[in-house]
Amino acid sequence: MRIGVLGGTFDPVHYGHLRPVEAAAERFALGSILYVPAARSPFKTDAPADPRHRVAMLALALQGRPGWRIALDELERQPPSYAVDTLRALSERYPLDELWLLMGTDMLAHLDRWKEADEIPRLARIAAFHREPFVGDRLRIPRVSGLPIRLEVFDAGSVKISSSGLRADLARGESVADRVPGPVAEYITKHGLYRSGTAAR
Repeated sequence: MRIGVLGGTFDPVHYGHLRPVEAAAERFALGSILYVPAARSPFKTDAPADPRHRVAMLALALQGRPGWRIALDELERQPPSYAVDTLRALSERYPLDELWLLMGTDMLAHLDRWKEADEIPRLARIAAFHREPFVGDRLRIPRVSGLPIRLEVFDAGSVKISSSGLRADLARGESVADRVPGPVAEYITKHGLYRSGTAAR
């Protein structure tokens, strides 16, 4: 079976984390999807919201999607969270399956900066969906220790949403109901997350 793996802080989860994965699952016949919330990304300086909230919102977003699950590997390790460690653990857990690492082309362009980047193509195929600013003929595909990357780049439609933008809008008291699933919007409101002057940490 092919297993899609999407990592991130999901702070909060939004349609930009869901719609490209739907497209990838259909295009590449992915039989299962694993969402892997990070304890802390090595590329981000801000501390994310409390993992309890991020996992709860992810669970709400994935309701009604058979085979889409949450893997807590990175939350159970000391931060920062590295994809190579997660892929190694998943490879041991699912030795008969093929891992597909899902990411935006903005992340792909910096793959050579990731920890043990040369190991990642050995552990998983990569499926990257177009995400500005690295699209079309402007996409820079890195070489990782000269290895050919098992790579598929695909168009998942235009979903211009960022978690940082959502947090900024929520801090101003603006609605984000059009950018996150309904149950996630309700959870954010119920728990007062991301409001200016409040701690969702």
